[in-house]
Amino acid sequence: MPPLATSPLSRRQLLQFGAIGGLTLAACAVTPAFAGPGSNPAVTVTDLGPAVTAFSHAAATRVGDTVYIASRNIAPFRIVGYHIPTGTVTSVTNGPGISTQLLVPDAEGRYLYAAIRQYNTAPGPGLIRLDLSQPGAPKQDLHDIPALDPYALAVAPDGVLFFGGREMSSDLRPRLRRYNTTTGVLDVAAIPDPKATMIRALAASENEVYIGTGSVLNALPTSSKAGLWVMDRATGAVRSILPPEFAAGIEVRDLIILDETTVCATGITPQGAAIAFIDRNDPTQYTLARLGKGGSAKNLTHADGKVYTLLGGINELDRSTGAVRNLTPQGVDLGELWGLFVRDGKIWTVSAFGLAVEIDLGTGAHVVHDVIAAGAPADAQLAMSVAASGGVVYVGGTNAVSRRELATGTTTRLFAGSEAKDIDIVNGVAYFGQYSNVGIVRHDPAVDGQWPKIVEKFPTAQNRPHQVVWDDVNQLLLLGVQSDTLGGGSLLAYDPVADVLTSAINPIDARQMVRSVATHEGVAYLGGDVTGGRGVVVAWNPVTHSELWRIDPLEDTAGVTGLAVRGHHLYVMGYRGELVVVDLRTRAVIHRSRHRDVVPNYGTLLVNRGAVYGTSSAAFFRFDPKTFARTDLTTLNGEWYGIPRSAVDEHDNFYAIRGRNLIQITVNQR
Repeated sequence: MPPLATSPLSRRQLLQFGAIGGLTLAACAVTPAFAGPGSNPAVTVTDLGPAVTAFSHAAATRVGDTVYIASRNIAPFRIVGYHIPTGTVTSVTNGPGISTQLLVPDAEGRYLYAAIRQYNTAPGPGLIRLDLSQPGAPKQDLHDIPALDPYALAVAPDGVLFFGGREMSSDLRPRLRRYNTTTGVLDVAAIPDPKATMIRALAASENEVYIGTGSVLNALPTSSKAGLWVMDRATGAVRSILPPEFAAGIEVRDLIILDETTVCATGITPQGAAIAFIDRNDPTQYTLARLGKGGSAKNLTHADGKVYTLLGGINELDRSTGAVRNLTPQGVDLGELWGLFVRDGKIWTVSAFGLAVEIDLGTGAHVVHDVIAAGAPADAQLAMSVAASGGVVYVGGTNAVSRRELATGTTTRLFAGSEAKDIDIVNGVAYFGQYSNVGIVRHDPAVDGQWPKIVEKFPTAQNRPHQVVWDDVNQLLLLGVQSDTLGGGSLLAYDPVADVLTSAINPIDARQMVRSVATHEGVAYLGGDVTGGRGVVVAWNPVTHSELWRIDPLEDTAGVTGLAVRGHHLYVMGYRGELVVVDLRTRAVIHRSRHRDVVPNYGTLLVNRGAVYGTSSAAFFRFDPKTFARTDLTTLNGEWYGIPRSAVDEHDNFYAIRGRNLIQITVNQR
């Protein structure tokens, strides 16, 4: 790589996390925008069309000759049927919500059930089924499931549904819900562990329900770790059957019933992921098979005495010998995989890039099928990040990043697995902070084509990046990161020339993630956030990884969501819009104001030509550098799957998300 030039985007300092709003404008329309009180600058907004387009997914299953795939982060939500013999999409069924990880057929293969979180922008019954016996697989609404983010669903042989997930209600106790498909009655069958983060996996037989609890998501210091429970369907009695070896694990990730055996997959234990084969008649009798990898095994399936699972690729476990075989095709990046099943001597999985993959179990030969080309409807996703430089705009999505050339309007879909939480561009090369635990991903358009490259993995358990900024003094890429499993977070410093990554774990404290990062004159400013509230700001030396000083400036202790430095002023934005300005010479707070009317939750800050600009899901606005008064520049109603962001290029054009479209904003710089 040639010596790095100063990135024109290194000035941006961003806020975070999003909300759902919604106004999608016609592509390429130019519209006037309003300006609020203040200097009334002239503002022009140009709509550039859908920000990032793909057909990604997080659930797939096979029923007969058809693979059913549920879309993720496009509207409307869709479940498509990919017919294996013809290689075509033969059904497209619209549904509510954003996505699901749950597609489960009944024993007869007539109905396909799904549980979907009911977002405010897509209300309607979240528990649905598709009637596969009818042409087009029409949807049938079953029941509302408000206050639930569903992560587990099982259909018992008698057709009764059991499901659960992460509770969104006030008490957070994960409930095992039961739905009788004959009577239409929904009730709570059990609360296996009130301190569990969520119900993560389920399997149901005629007489029992097996319940896996725990999660890497939203765990608190008081949360239980991995749990495995069995409920007697006749009495409702629940007891633990967790093997002691799994007690240190974070979650039980998947469950299936195989004759008289319960097969349990766990992950993120000190010894790595493992599968337990538990005697259903005497759960104290079990055998363990270790997979030799970290992470969580998922999508268990079986055939001919072997068990298959997804964990860093496709794995085959021979129960008789304990041997593990990696079946992942070589020489092709499949990204995030969901769904696993065996058919006619081949194992199938579906890449979130919109690719169905079949692998011959005997020869290892593989064939990749493009589901989008077969008829799956690609559409505008919810955005996660935006960066601009050199006539190019990148927008991060789910298992896709779009690269738009402004001069021609040409957009290229990049295959970047999982979620690009933030992006920065340095000397024409884009760097993505890629969740979950993927690492730093590079896209050099001169050599990488559609396939960005992972250049560095994140440190162990540091999995959720929040912000990526370029430190032009120290020539370092800085990333603020969160640990979902341990709490706290880290600051990562990557030298692209030396290809060296250094890290500081918990630079703020053991509970606060590094939600926001700003860099100025070689100093990194770290904004803290933690579940339950707090928001400390730390001045940090990113070369020596040492603290310079810290302050606790916010009155509303809901976390720092954005930082920016203009001259000797540090701007600190809190969750729901508290703005504090700190004089870096005295470290005294010289201004405090509240802006919840335009910052309903998270947002971002950036600096351009001597002024600080703010972005939220609701609006794009500017602060006066002398009075700190806010001027509202344009409404956004941006639909984000993450933290609302904006970017500015070297021509002083801003880029943001309105609805699901990318817009260019020009502002009179006076």
